[in-house]
Amino acid sequence: MAKYTAPIEEDLRQRILALPRSVKFAHFMKKAITVFVEELEKDSGLKPENFIITVTERKDPSGKK
Repeated sequence: MAKYTAPIEEDLRQRILALPRSVKFAHFMKKAITVFVEELEKDSGLKPENFIITVTERKDPSGKK
């Protein structure tokens, strides 16, 4: 499988490294990239400024709160 890289600023890298160990950064990135690719497949003319990342409450699959 090919690996894709993109440069990030040093301050962002340091902030990622400073996240609590309980935060699984790779899981968040996998989800974000999946959604990003799906949206680009629908409309390849999108630009970075067209994307807004927000936090939403996860739906409880068990139906319990």
